[in-house]
Parts: sequence; C-alpha cells; structure tokens
Amino acid sequence: MDEIDYVANRVGAFSLTGFLGGAAYATFKGFPRRATALKAAASCAIVATSLFGAERLANVAMRDQIKEENRLLLSSYAFGGIFGGSLNGLLYQNQPIRGMVVFAPFMLGIGIIEVEMKRRRQMRVEELYQNGQS
Repeated sequence: MDEIDYVANRVGAFSLTGFLGGAAYATFKGFPRRATALKAAASCAIVATSLFGAERLANVAMRDQIKEENRLLLSSYAFGGIFGGSLNGLLYQNQPIRGMVVFAPFMLGIGIIEVEMKRRRQMRVEELYQNGQS
C-alpha cells in the first residue's frame, strides 16, 4: 500500500501543477480557463502515472538485486523515465524514442533531488541527536 501512496502523492502534485499551468496558459491565450486547466491536469496525471508507476514497479523488482539504497533509487527512476517516457511518447506522438529522450533525464533529475533530500534529512537527524547527547 505504501507503493500506491508513493505514486498517488506524486501524481497529485503533477496534477495540481498541470491545473495551475493550464489555467495560466488559458488566461494568457484567452481560452476557456476551466476546460483548459482540467485538460492539462488530466494530461499531467496520465503522464505522471505512467512515469512513477513504472518507477515503483522497477523499484520493487530490483530490491533483491541492488542493496545500496541510492543506487536502487536512481536505477528505478532511470527505468521509470525510459519505460514510462516511451509509453508517453507512443501515446502522445506515436514515437516512443522522443518520450524516452524527454523523460529519462527528467526522472533522473527527480531521483537526484530525492537522494539529496534524504542525505540532508539524515544529516539533520544526526545533528539533532548529537545536540541531544550533549
């Protein structure tokens, strides 16, 4: 169930971003705001579901083979970018390679950010623990 929550959190964030971006685009271009914002949010939700769903499937499948947490995380994000990106490229432009080229670096960037956030969180916990011991 944690895996589903993980994907749902990211899909929700992408949907909100798509909604706000669609509303801004519609305002700028003079299109109907509600319809354009909802279409953009739905499109972002579909893209995020394919990317992060593939990433979570890869993460679960590779847990036994890769023991190092950071390497597992980055490997699963790369797989999600390649597989989910190719699926999006196929669905939206009928060219899977274009989706892979766009989304693989994007997903690796998100993975690097997540690794850095975990590292900083761990450093902060250690710092608080050291201050508590003094």
